[in-house]
Amino acid sequence: MLMLTHTWMLRMFLGADRAREVEPDFFVHNVAPDILTVHKDINAEMTHNIARFRPLPEEHGKAIFVQFHLLVDDIAHHGKICREATASFDPASRGYAYLKGRPLVKPIMDFHNSLGQEITGGEAAYCSHILIEIAVDQLLQDKLQGEVAEQFVTALGYTLDARMEDFCRTSAWLYGIEPEIIAESLKKGKDKYDAGSDDNFASRSGRMDLYIAKFGLDKREPSTWSGLNSLLDQAMEMVRDYEEFLLAAEKMIRQSDFRICL
Repeated sequence: MLMLTHTWMLRMFLGADRAREVEPDFFVHNVAPDILTVHKDINAEMTHNIARFRPLPEEHGKAIFVQFHLLVDDIAHHGKICREATASFDPASRGYAYLKGRPLVKPIMDFHNSLGQEITGGEAAYCSHILIEIAVDQLLQDKLQGEVAEQFVTALGYTLDARMEDFCRTSAWLYGIEPEIIAESLKKGKDKYDAGSDDNFASRSGRMDLYIAKFGLDKREPSTWSGLNSLLDQAMEMVRDYEEFLLAAEKMIRQSDFRICL
């Protein structure tokens, strides 16, 4: 799932009162597996191949929010919590994002082919789950009218200003990435996901740009945008039940032995 969805899920899991009381950087740790990949030297496997129930030393306790992120991803991708570290892709996955995305596989193949980029059914399945996640994030954004996006951007600014050293130290320990690269990533993320920019992560065009960049499409070609816009409309219609999934995911995590102790 994407930025706003993960932020909303953590708020829901903590509860309204508790979510208002915690330090804002908790929400940045929660989204770190995705935001750190804006750096050219960091990929998703490096930030997602983390043991979900790994015991955490007190000085790195905030890594619990990364583990929460990964549990949500597990349920979205695999339909279950994966106790072992995993960052694997399986086009036959039974998670919400893949099941909802299956009707989009052929249209996505046709779309990429029309742009001169032939992809396999498995590759299209991967693309479809990204499109479903974008659609859920967009619907959540539309419903909450920017509230969650504003909270996340505020948290990002707070982390850069007041918790940078702490964030880099815990992230370096957890991911095995140099603190200097973590710091560069977070600064790049602030620029990329600034809610004040035209292509920010909380805008429809910003989300579409994410897809275009990720899959190497030509953003200068008008048919790229029109075709992707049509696919996103289809995806958004397919996930009108997204709240049922998010509530079910929260329940599954609560019923596990995962706990956030603050």
